[in-house]
Amino acid sequence: MVAAFALAVSGCSIDLSGLRPGGGDTPSPSPTPVDAKPVLDAAVKALGEMPAVAVQGQIAPASGGKEDKGDVNEVALTVTDSGAVSGTLQENENEARVMEADDKLFVNAPTEYWLDQDVANPDSDKYGGSWVRVSGSQLGMDPSQVLAPEKLAAILKELAPTKDTATLENLDGTSAYRVDLGGGEKNRVWISEDEPYRLLRMEIEELNPEGGDGGPRTRLNFTEPGSADVDKVFEDLIGAAEDDLSDSRDARVPVAWESQLELNCQTGGKCTVSGTVEDDSTGGQKAEGTVLVRLDATLQNDELGEKKCDDTASLKAGGTADVSCSVDYKLGASSSPKSYEVTGKGLLSTRGLSGKDKDQLVKSLKEQRKAANEGGAGDKQDSSEEPSDN
Repeated sequence: MVAAFALAVSGCSIDLSGLRPGGGDTPSPSPTPVDAKPVLDAAVKALGEMPAVAVQGQIAPASGGKEDKGDVNEVALTVTDSGAVSGTLQENENEARVMEADDKLFVNAPTEYWLDQDVANPDSDKYGGSWVRVSGSQLGMDPSQVLAPEKLAAILKELAPTKDTATLENLDGTSAYRVDLGGGEKNRVWISEDEPYRLLRMEIEELNPEGGDGGPRTRLNFTEPGSADVDKVFEDLIGAAEDDLSDSRDARVPVAWESQLELNCQTGGKCTVSGTVEDDSTGGQKAEGTVLVRLDATLQNDELGEKKCDDTASLKAGGTADVSCSVDYKLGASSSPKSYEVTGKGLLSTRGLSGKDKDQLVKSLKEQRKAANEGGAGDKQDSSEEPSDN
């Protein structure tokens, strides 16, 4: 009976380590532990000098928001030293394409993706299959601010090792030094065993940009893309900017009419539609940035026909913006004046970029691509958030 009982116990041993973040890696003590700081410093320095980095893994909110639902999103992104970003984010069954340049972040996702987002704009029915400008908090992180090689290196540099030594572990079949970092109980990185030291993986409880407040939990693997891969990133971004961003939308600020539109017509047939757009944030929503809002008005009379006009203005989060446009039926003078009943309607929508801003973005990407091909770092991002009204 004793032998049978011992056998039963041994047969019930279950290893649950693979279910935790970072699990499944069987540690093995290093026969020759090394000083952690030089290994980390060398890997961080090499990271900061990379022209681009490719990351693949998981991100999840660190606090609040979607963390309550346990959402973990899969990401595969390439981020250049100038902050240009191209890749994908998988949320549940929905995959979103991600692009960013000059601090302007866009996603292109199916309608089902947007149904899961906390977005309710007048033009949100146009989001599916289109490029939509979003904030970093809406995506889960701003890749250019936390994953651009130089910026990520600066973040990791501030997380000093909590232990004096780094020990070797089995990282997916590769022997790598694990370095435990400060700033959280489970902040750690894995670095190649052989020199030159390279960052292979990081797990960070809250990946904050420098000076930022809050960030996602991350578990990301790192590789250095080749020059052809970096060139392909810029090729894809330039193509998307040239062909698709003219009709892009903006989800960063929920917008609505502050009150009913006004329609005023004068003798002679000139009619003007005007209204005020407001930031429609409610509850715990926190809008970010300055968005372009657009009025598309249609005026109608059975005898005079239909005429259209439009106007665009900049709306800063938390503020209001006035829009108005006019049509002219050009009614000549008459000895027997006649009255016409004109009706009108106005459609409110957003735009991710003005025409001028789109052209500037394309120009900036081409300059960054040229610098990358020449081995330079290229221009760093222009973080201006004031769109023109073109």
